Amino acid sequence: METVAIFGSSGGLGSGIAETLASHYRLILGYHNNLASVDTLRKKILSVGGSAEAIIVDVRDPESVAEFLDQATGTSSQLRGVVNAVGPAIPLRPLTEVTPAEFEDIMASDVFGSFNVLTESARRLTSNEGGVIVQLLTTAVLRTLENDGMSGIPKTAVMGIVRQLAREVAKDNVRVNAIAPGVIDAGIVHSSFTADTEAQAVIELCLERTPMPRLGKPSEISSLVQYLLGDEAGYINGQIIGVDGGYSA
Repeated sequence: METVAIFGSSGGLGSGIAETLASHYRLILGYHNNLASVDTLRKKILSVGGSAEAIIVDVRDPESVAEFLDQATGTSSQLRGVVNAVGPAIPLRPLTEVTPAEFEDIMASDVFGSFNVLTESARRLTSNEGGVIVQLLTTAVLRTLENDGMSGIPKTAVMGIVRQLAREVAKDNVRVNAIAPGVIDAGIVHSSFTADTEAQAVIELCLERTPMPRLGKPSEISSLVQYLLGDEAGYINGQIIGVDGGYSA
């Protein structure tokens, strides 16, 4: 059974992706703070006959990322792919009200963290006969929304990394794609967003502007991840695929 490493496994989307992939791959579950959540996920996967190991990793630290991938590739199972589902908590407010400290912190996690994950993963897969990288972004990279700058701005930079890598490593049989979700019924939608009236207004505005005005299902993201990892998607490379009910149309 091939291995897939998932950064951000303890989050709503990351855990959903892990559950979908569990019957097809050996999983390395990366987490940073929420050990209890990822351990529950690991035990759930094991209970249905899957294979999963939880390993702490800090995407802001390139050495931590390298050590994490060492453990993902240092087995008898070949590394098939890497999924980056890390997403820091973000302030949903006008950009003029975002402090420099907040901006710097989010850029460190989102942009520099994704740079560390994507480039190190590409190096590993290049030397390992190829593979697939899937990065989670946001629909805000396809269409901006008021008060959502700290989602769209960092992820737009990450989108540039995805496209650049896709061109540069395709010759080594490595494909790099990204998924741009809209408002998904998972994770942060049920936590800090709903506790903040300004944040909730951003979510409601996004839904109002969506031709399919409902929350997306986590399975609608994870099933696409599974497809992109497979051979059936062998000619899909460098793409930013919106899963947003038509918001970006």
